Formats: sequence, structure tokens, C-alpha cells
Amino acid sequence: MKLRVQRMLWLAAGWLCLLLALIGALLPVMPTTIFVLMAAACFGRSSPALLHWLHHHPRLGPPLLLWQRYHGMTARTKAVALGTIALSFSFSIYATLQQPWLTALLLLIWATLSLWMWRLPTIPAASACCAMIDSKS
Repeated sequence: MKLRVQRMLWLAAGWLCLLLALIGALLPVMPTTIFVLMAAACFGRSSPALLHWLHHHPRLGPPLLLWQRYHGMTARTKAVALGTIALSFSFSIYATLQQPWLTALLLLIWATLSLWMWRLPTIPAASACCAMIDSKS
């Protein structure tokens, strides 16, 4: 009984993460990738079928497989992510110019996040292509 409850909680958490990822895809303020990764982890503990579906999803599957295999991203994905982060933080910083402590905090978070992402391994296009083929088979 306890295992069944745990499985249901992991399943609910997976669907919640997937919902948050969808919202993140529509709103520039919320991240998408982290919620897809969390959904995959939750589905891995609750539903092999849903994890399989996520791995074979045409949009979500390839980046998820790349992250799980190489803990990195393609140069294009990294450039788009860094650009989106820069744009998003620029608007936020502009909106908080009247509060210097908040502006400084946002600058620090932006710099830390950007440095972390910049240092992630950049996956060659050939590996990315293989992950896309794997997600389709």
C-alpha cells in the first residue's frame, strides 16, 4: 500500500512538473528545461510508460536525452538559452532600477546562472543528431 501511494505521489509530481514546463514554454519568466528534467525523474520512479513517452516526444525527447547522456547542450540551445536569459533579466533589472539592492541581486543571479550555463559541456551536432534518431526509434 505504501509503495502504491509513493508511486501515485511521484506520478502527480511528474504531471505537475510537466504542466509547469508547459507554462514555462509560454512565459519568458519561467524555465522549461528544469521542469522537464524533474518530470522525467518523477516518471522514472512512477511510470516507465510515461518516461518512454517523454523520451520519444518530438520536441522534449532529444534535449532530454542529450542532458541525461552528456549533461550538456548543443551550441545552438546554449546560445538561445543565454540570449533568453539576458533578455529576461534585462527587463527585470530595468524594472528594479529604483531599488539598487534588488538590481544588484538580479545582476548577481544573472551572472551566476550565465556562468554556470556557459561552462556546461557543449555537445557536438553529431551527438545531437544521434539523440534525435534515438528518440524516434
